Amino acid sequence: MVTSIPRIGITMGDPAGIGPEIILKAYGRRLPRHIPVVFGDANVLKEAARILPAAPPIREIHTAAEARPGELTLLPVTNLPPEAVRPGRVSAVTGKAAGQYIEAAIAAAARGEIDAVVTCPIHKRAFHEGGYPYPGHTEMFAALTETRRYAMMMVSVPLKVTLATIHLPLRNVAPSLTRPGVETAIDLTLRTTRDWFGIEHPRICVVGLNPHAGEGGDMGREELEIIDPAIWKFREKGENVTGPLPADTAFTRKNLGSYDAFVAMYHDQGLIPFKLLAFESGVNCTLGLPFPRVSVDHGTALDIAGSGTADPGSLRSAIRWAVRFSKTVASLNRHATT
Repeated sequence: MVTSIPRIGITMGDPAGIGPEIILKAYGRRLPRHIPVVFGDANVLKEAARILPAAPPIREIHTAAEARPGELTLLPVTNLPPEAVRPGRVSAVTGKAAGQYIEAAIAAAARGEIDAVVTCPIHKRAFHEGGYPYPGHTEMFAALTETRRYAMMMVSVPLKVTLATIHLPLRNVAPSLTRPGVETAIDLTLRTTRDWFGIEHPRICVVGLNPHAGEGGDMGREELEIIDPAIWKFREKGENVTGPLPADTAFTRKNLGSYDAFVAMYHDQGLIPFKLLAFESGVNCTLGLPFPRVSVDHGTALDIAGSGTADPGSLRSAIRWAVRFSKTVASLNRHATT
């Protein structure tokens, strides 16, 4: 699909959250050249534009192919009445709408009508009340694209970190940690750093699960029985994979400069250092899909929805990365066919 100008689909997220506002704000300033297609609701975007001093114009289209460079376009998926959406209020109606935007964008990407998908935030409770059983975006994208091997990578300039497990309660992490799961996270991290970031010989740091990385088995055996064997599978192939390192020393300033990406064992282990370093600019990517998917690194911010104060910085970063990844993937595909 990509020639010189990538076509980027953007899902509006929960209509009661800040997604509509940050989309309009993001396109109030220059971004890398691309063709944006918003999957959302015209009524909701018009209402969001009323609270902004300089909202950009948006044109409605019927198919993604109608979108042209230099304009912000909307592909309407829902037509919600004004009374159905109250900014800041959790509801099954807006949760269902958020899921419908995702479904429409995935279908368009599968047809080759868009080159990447950027997602604005959903509210998990509204999403579930709206009839969607998935823990989050990542699992929904994997299910609807029939992707079995996938992982979540948080991306910023100072730090890239993949999660071996994703949206799990802490008490479920250790029982859910498996050697194939850790191997998948390492493998997809290696592939992505090569294919999306152009790093020919990536250096990967794998973080341990337990304090002191298990202390030789005295503080837990997951390192000995799961993580270390997974690491050695790749080291035996000549890959530069190090670990398991204790989590309390893995993300030091020295290590940030020594490794191209990290693999963490669970959600907060990877996201706490990531957000400390890149809260304003970090994004979330799903690895293993047939097309790039990039998301903002924040939630629906219901407490400020409708106030006009939301920061579009993470969405702008997500769009930049999606454009970059689309071009890289297109270049790889061209080389593969020549």
